Amino acid sequence: METNDIKNIWNEGAEKNINPYSEEELSKIIVKSARKSIMAIYPGTIFRLVVIAIIVYIVARMILTNQNLEMKLLDTCALIILSISYFIWERSAYKMRKFTNGKPIKEWLEYRIKELEKGINFNTKYNWAIYGCSFLCAIGYYVFYQIITNIKPNILSVIVIPIGIIIYLLIVRYRLNQNYRKTLEELKDLYKQCDCL
Repeated sequence: METNDIKNIWNEGAEKNINPYSEEELSKIIVKSARKSIMAIYPGTIFRLVVIAIIVYIVARMILTNQNLEMKLLDTCALIILSISYFIWERSAYKMRKFTNGKPIKEWLEYRIKELEKGINFNTKYNWAIYGCSFLCAIGYYVFYQIITNIKPNILSVIVIPIGIIIYLLIVRYRLNQNYRKTLEELKDLYKQCDCL
């Protein structure tokens, strides 16, 4: 028996024993990989717990402490803004991860790619306005809190806190832009792999 015959027999046996993935299994693998990439643009469990803890703290403070009307209004505004922002964020994350069985995988990926491209274009146009408004909301809450509670201005309240908020927002902006672009590239790569299947 020649070496070529052995190789042919081996290849035939190997091909018979290999069970290729079904289209459904490949779709599940691609969806799982895409979801993992998508989650990079949404803060994770720790962020969720922090937001929920802040909401619980504000509600508990409103119920358990004897606050004046101005403080209740300030806490109510903060609670409304935080709750609406959190709800919109969770809804967006759910919508991006959701996959309906039977939907073509390429169509599912194509929609996510378009949504990410829209998000990047929107952020490019309105980035500074979004983060400027975020800064004004944060600093506004802080200033009104100081006024209502009669805290006298000092170096911490006038310089350190505002600079800390600015640095935090710049870090968040940089990381989100980076994650959006990385996720978009990963989804486009998955889309190209779908063409090869």
